[in-house]
Formats: sequence, C-alpha cells, structure tokens
Amino acid sequence: MNLSSYADLAVRLANTAVVAPGETDPLDSAAECARSLGDCLTGPVTGRDLDVLRYLRDELVTMFTAAASGDDQGAMDRMNALLVQFPIHPEMTNHQDQRWHVHLAQQGSVSDQFAAGAVVAVALMVSQFGVNRLGVCAIAACPRVFLDASPGKSRRYCAEHAAAKGNVSTLRRPSASRPRTGKASPARAAEPERHSVPAVS
Repeated sequence: MNLSSYADLAVRLANTAVVAPGETDPLDSAAECARSLGDCLTGPVTGRDLDVLRYLRDELVTMFTAAASGDDQGAMDRMNALLVQFPIHPEMTNHQDQRWHVHLAQQGSVSDQFAAGAVVAVALMVSQFGVNRLGVCAIAACPRVFLDASPGKSRRYCAEHAAAKGNVSTLRRPSASRPRTGKASPARAAEPERHSVPAVS
C-alpha cells in the first residue's frame, strides 16, 4: 500500500469543491467525474457513486477545516466516523513478482473502494505526523486543502500556490474561519452520527 498516493486521493477529492466561475462541478455527472478522477477510479461511476463521493468530499473538507482551525477532536470525530463507514479489506499479495505485501482488496463499489483507501491513508498519516498536518491554504481566497508531510511542518500552501510569496494582505489569518463546501462554518464540526452514507439504490 502506497500511503502517500492513497492519501493524495483525499486531497484531490476535497479540492474538486473549488470550482471557478463558469466551470462545472467535477461531481455533477459521471462524465465529469471520469475526466477529473478517472485515473484513480476502478471502473465506471454510477449515480450512487457520485452521491457517495459528494458526501465524502463534504466530510473531508469539514475535517481538514476543523484540523486547520485547531479543533483536533472535531476533525478526528469525523475521521473515526469515516473509518467505520468505509472499512478497508486488506489482503496479502505478490503481484508483478513483488515480495508479499499488504494490498487493499477491490471489494465494494467504485466509490467505496476510493473512499476506503483515501480515508485509511489519511488516518495513518495523521498517526505518523499529527492532526496539525491537515492544512488549508494560507492564501485567504483559496479554500484548497493539503497534507503537510514536510520535515518541520513548514508547508503553508496548497499545490496550486506551492510557490506563493503572498504578502500580509493576501494571507489567511490563523484564527480566521475556513471556507466550507455547501454548508455554514461552525466553530466545531457537527457530530458525525448525524450523517449517513447514501444507500445503495
């Protein structure tokens, strides 16, 4: 299991919430989703998959926002709920003549497989580096999220602004609330048990 590549799935999905004026939400249709995330999906996307991916996107954005604002407990409440909702199915494999290693079995729907890999990878990275490695871009106008795996927790910007040299007027204040997808921005993330994964149709 390539931890960083699976964790990147969570960041990629969360950042599909950032849509420029005139552009289409990548999760509005199966065709748009395939164009945006097709390289990391295991098959054709159904309507139910789109519902699950939109749900997961909202949860990830909320989790990153809570972590970036210092609400570790709220962020990890979300994480724990997602780990229950999207369990992994590990198996030992030696495909492509590699030594035996842990691999995520391809069980469940396309969205379930995507979610399980992304969620457990972020959880393992948090275990290794800490909750404060879940970040939101320091550019005030940018709500994109990122995972900070730098040695000294020095990352401040999303991939789009990695080379930014923002001045004080464009940087986000540490205490400022983070933009959030499709919902208000409470000081603390809502209790995870209020949410449910879309049912199989």
